[in-house]
Amino acid sequence: MSEPDMSVQDAVSIGGRLSGARVAAAQPARSGGNNRVFRLEMAEGPPLALKHYPSDGRDRLGQEYDALSFLSRHGITSTPRPIAKDPAAFCALYQWFDGDAAVLHPQDDDADQLADFLIGLQQLRSADGAQNLRSASASIFSPEEAIAQYEQRLDGLRRASQDHPNLRAFMDGSLVPSTAVAIRQLRRRYAELGLDPAAALAPTHRALSPSDFGLHNALRTDDGKLRFIDFEYFGWDDPVKLVTDTAIHPGSDLPAAGANRLIERLSRTFEAGDDAFAIRRDVLYPVFGAIWCLIVLNVYLPESRSRRALAAQGGDLTVRLAGQLDKARRLHQTICQRDPDLTPR
Repeated sequence: MSEPDMSVQDAVSIGGRLSGARVAAAQPARSGGNNRVFRLEMAEGPPLALKHYPSDGRDRLGQEYDALSFLSRHGITSTPRPIAKDPAAFCALYQWFDGDAAVLHPQDDDADQLADFLIGLQQLRSADGAQNLRSASASIFSPEEAIAQYEQRLDGLRRASQDHPNLRAFMDGSLVPSTAVAIRQLRRRYAELGLDPAAALAPTHRALSPSDFGLHNALRTDDGKLRFIDFEYFGWDDPVKLVTDTAIHPGSDLPAAGANRLIERLSRTFEAGDDAFAIRRDVLYPVFGAIWCLIVLNVYLPESRSRRALAAQGGDLTVRLAGQLDKARRLHQTICQRDPDLTPR
């Protein structure tokens, strides 16, 4: 079943079957590029969330359902409790969270709430079942893997940039030169310390990561507390990637002070058990940041889902592409501000 085929009638039928109870009504809610969620009004009891996943060859349902099951078993209440799933229909049933999109009304303590959740998550690294969790989507366990992912994404956008002079100017004049400096610095620092940048990070130093985490995937309840949704990418990852991704994720758009506070709090947590964390953070931050710039620019790839989503929203696609390029430029500036050596001269 593809996403456009999911109707309200389908949601009522599947929701009733999975819950074992009568569904009084269903309405689409929180639509996104990768899934569709329905709010199910039950004849009895609280509402439930029915989530329909795309059949794109990746087990998004399994990854999210396993992650949320693990978190629920270990007492995490700020994420939805799983209820039932039907992989054949690409659907799963979850606890419904009321609340407004957190990103629409940011608050001063958002960075601390994000940090609190992630720090609490690391306390479950040795919990029962943690060893069975998958790697996070696009996980990276060595500096060379990070460089390879950057270069792979760059290759695709280089081809696309042939038809977009402004994109090509940004990449060739800013992003590529600064990232080349960052990669040279990384390899030089590792050589000075006698470390192998291709060596995989020890399992004991890996982090549990939602991977795609921030205010864009959070709801704010009436008491101001955040509830977190969308764990399709959850799993094991390098904690440096977790810290960097959360601090600079364009979906959260954290102010500089909040991002720095989040980095500091998470860094203290990971430094306590890993003497090399600070070294990896300093040399990998600009590489992970460059990867995020390329992710933002995915809309320039003709085959990308994000481009199709933009086109489906209507309006002038050229204007929308320019908006993403401007977002990538601002993100790149944020990255370079932490290391003046990266600023192209």
